[in-house]
Amino acid sequence: MKPLTTDRLTIRELTMDDAPFYLKLLNEQAFIEGIHDKGVRTLEQARHHLETGPIASYRQHGYGMYHLSLTQSGADVGIAGLVKRDELPYPDIGYAISEAYFGLGLATEACQAVMRHARETLVLPTVVGIVSEHNLASRRVLQKLGLEADGTVELNAGEQVMLYRETQ
Repeated sequence: MKPLTTDRLTIRELTMDDAPFYLKLLNEQAFIEGIHDKGVRTLEQARHHLETGPIASYRQHGYGMYHLSLTQSGADVGIAGLVKRDELPYPDIGYAISEAYFGLGLATEACQAVMRHARETLVLPTVVGIVSEHNLASRRVLQKLGLEADGTVELNAGEQVMLYRETQ
């Protein structure tokens, strides 16, 4: 994928070189509470998770989670992208922003770029969103993307999450 750019962000595929940042992000308290504890505690586990997760998804689906950095400074700020889950008929959009960059609107900016990429380049017919009911910030991001709450869905771990769909 050619990197995407927004006013403030550069969005590109994750690589094995991103493992140190990925390890840090997955272990931030906000990630663990708002998304899920992936149990990734070492650099080697981060590399394995990248290889079997986002990097494998690029090969299998043509999309996945992408690395986000500030264009001006190059600072790592998070990840955003599309995930194909067995429980859902369509890919879902997701993101994780490092706690140091909360409240700046970067999640919405990144996800808007990913949605454009999904529609214009990947030509995906539908993108959905899933979120824990208590995660109000992520629910607002999904609403800003034009998605509306449409019930719940159970993920393979038995977790019930809210399902957001595009409005017609």
